[in-house]
Amino acid sequence: MPYWDIIGRAFRISWQHKYLWLIAFFSGESAGSFGSNYNYNFSQGQSGTIGARRTPDLGAVQSQVSAWVHDNLGLLATVAVLWLLLVIGFFIFGAACEGATVRASAEHDAERPFDLSSAWQAGVARMWVIVRFRLLLFALALPAVLLVGVLVFATVFSAIGGHSAVAVISGLLAALVILLSIPYFIYLSFLDRFGSRAAVLDLVGARASLARAHHLLFKRLGRSLLVWLLSIAIGIGTGIVVGVVGAILVIPLLALIYLAASGGVSWIWVVLLGLVAIPFLLVAGAFLSALMSTYWTLAFRRLDVEYPPAYAYPPQPAPQP
Repeated sequence: MPYWDIIGRAFRISWQHKYLWLIAFFSGESAGSFGSNYNYNFSQGQSGTIGARRTPDLGAVQSQVSAWVHDNLGLLATVAVLWLLLVIGFFIFGAACEGATVRASAEHDAERPFDLSSAWQAGVARMWVIVRFRLLLFALALPAVLLVGVLVFATVFSAIGGHSAVAVISGLLAALVILLSIPYFIYLSFLDRFGSRAAVLDLVGARASLARAHHLLFKRLGRSLLVWLLSIAIGIGTGIVVGVVGAILVIPLLALIYLAASGGVSWIWVVLLGLVAIPFLLVAGAFLSALMSTYWTLAFRRLDVEYPPAYAYPPQPAPQP
């Protein structure tokens, strides 16, 4: 198993073919999330007003919220439907992008010419298989998530209601279930990495992809675990580099926001630095997504000697004019 060759080729392929950054960023498989929410509240008051604050009337607030919801029920329903459609659209679009990224990585590993158009055609061809595959993974993960959620809510509500004994028991059960769920979710992550590549590269269905991933994992358990540990090390190393460079940009940006809010500097400087910092973080996240996706694609085809390596794939047919 050429581990270091896989790492080197993954870096080289991801850097040389930058269109992979775009489709990998939307694939939803592995990405760096660079998001921040800053909330500043600057208030001025006369002396003596702080101590004269009144306790808010929670009943009045609740009635106002209920009245607003009742008056804007149609608007809320429209926003909810639009949001649901947007989520479904991005889910399907991410499935196509994942198939495109996996196929493009394999073709570049085989050193065959491949471009964004060919990658997109390959991704669309396997899009619905990836959609069904992701839904199967979601169904496998849902029972554990629901069980943990029920136990956590039972612990919180028991503690609020004063039932300390029930809160302690449900809290211990929640901790136990969480500990037992860790290896299960690691197992599901392997099914995700291997199964999606089986669906795209071996051209099998969703359930067959799960079976193929399960078989490959336990047939090459030691190698798979080492590949997983190396992926964690790669993610930590590249994350530190991106984090340091990002901090160099983000910390001055936060300082400028504070100064601009207090009237010390103009907001133009905030906008100018933001135009540098935000695109850098997005591009860095896209590169890390492409790198990790390519790494797992190369590792998948080298884990099982009974299957041909990436360079033995039949060439992707040329798109029709």
